[in-house]
Amino acid sequence: MPLTSTGPSGGTGLAELHSVEPADEATAVALLNCLVREVSGPAGRVRDEGDRLAIDLAHTTVTARLARPSHGPSPRLAGPFTAGGADLGWRELADLVAAELAGRTGADNPEFLQQVVSSHEAMCVFHRSDRPDPGIRPLLASEQSLRTGHRFHPSPKSRQGAPGAWLPYAPEAGARFPLRLLGVDPGFLAGSGDFSALAEPGVLPVHPWQWRLLRERPLLREALSRGMLRDLGEGEEVVPTSSVRTVFVPASGVFAKFSLDVRITNCVRKNSWYELAAAPVLTGLLKPLLGDALLGEPAYRTVTLADRALYEGLGVILREGAPEESVLAAALADPCGRFLPDGLDPVVYWEAYVRAVALPVLRLFFEHGVVLEPHLQNVLIVPGPDGVPVRAIFRDLEGTKLLPGWKLDGLPPRVRESVTYDEERGWNRVAYCLLVNHLAEIAAALADREPDCEPVLWKTAARLLEQFAGHRRMREVLDGAPLPAKANLLARWNRSADRAADYVTVSNPLVG
Repeated sequence: MPLTSTGPSGGTGLAELHSVEPADEATAVALLNCLVREVSGPAGRVRDEGDRLAIDLAHTTVTARLARPSHGPSPRLAGPFTAGGADLGWRELADLVAAELAGRTGADNPEFLQQVVSSHEAMCVFHRSDRPDPGIRPLLASEQSLRTGHRFHPSPKSRQGAPGAWLPYAPEAGARFPLRLLGVDPGFLAGSGDFSALAEPGVLPVHPWQWRLLRERPLLREALSRGMLRDLGEGEEVVPTSSVRTVFVPASGVFAKFSLDVRITNCVRKNSWYELAAAPVLTGLLKPLLGDALLGEPAYRTVTLADRALYEGLGVILREGAPEESVLAAALADPCGRFLPDGLDPVVYWEAYVRAVALPVLRLFFEHGVVLEPHLQNVLIVPGPDGVPVRAIFRDLEGTKLLPGWKLDGLPPRVRESVTYDEERGWNRVAYCLLVNHLAEIAAALADREPDCEPVLWKTAARLLEQFAGHRRMREVLDGAPLPAKANLLARWNRSADRAADYVTVSNPLVG
């Protein structure tokens, strides 16, 4: 696996890393995007000054270049950045944002700057790593291409621990690694569904990073010493995908979603016991509605030692495979532009894209009471021979919910609670993930190539979404109601769980 050079401690030298310009720009833009969307914009402290945007803070004014006119819900920002007429580096900007948040909220968060620094450091590592093999299948190449991450997250690539701990498992560095295999006596094995595509009976695959984190737990050591569990050594090689903890298994063509007791961006990435139980149930309910447009999660497996941390920490979910020509939507929106096809009419491409992604999501919500979570990392796009999208494939049932009305009486109360939303919460999730997180970013990527096309793109989308105008929520949106956007910056500052993040409103590009 390609690695960057490391210092004596195994970490990467920060002095060298901080000179990498792509990481500087991406970090500064993400911080300002969040600040404008969640704090300064709602407070009326943002001014358009022609080719620059001015953001009035408590003690200074920060400006950023407007890369182009924007018809979307957010301006397209770029460097150089200034404060008080002087150039501003990414770290100085992070300090100003932290001070502004402390003043606005009356609370402090010393972890915040550490997370921003961690994210910047990771971006530097990725930009200095060799890119994945150009011969790799399109899906895996797109999964491993996201070197700067979400443009509306203050620390999109933050990762717990030093680079030496996480780099061997980083998709952005083109990682590949073998799984660990545990033999488990039948009396200590739990699960549901057909798990044979991942492992033989009595065998539990484990992510090697998670194995390092859990192997010293007393109950696990005791089970190994008594022979209830057996360390079978290394298994087959896998390829990590964009979520880090989910891997592709080339030998069987399926995915495996592992637990990782590591904080990545917002959350510790663990499969809770109720999420393990819910995955096969949701697969059974949704497959008849979505067919091959859903990567089902028909099985899971774990151990039943008397330690919930081990039950959840060693739990793994089997996910169905995807066409190798499909491309991760987040890669299409990435500023590098590597995966967005060249030479296509942006309006033709966009209309096909909206039909493939938005129409199924809205139909499921309005007609079946299903809340998909179609953000950019949860959707795969299958292109036709000309590069125009043919269909979308949705994945990751952790964020998929059902509205009241579904019969779930056979599920334990906590599992039932984990898969249901009320209508308002469900709509906010769908509207944010689909319209703001997803479509707005694809439209912006197309408009980066042809800046004059963005108003036409949104007018086209509004025409296509008119078929749902009989539903109150869509009628309000088509009439110009503002859209909900998840407040990632405030969630990080307030140290809120991702599921408890608040929403702010952003302008609605579906109207002129």
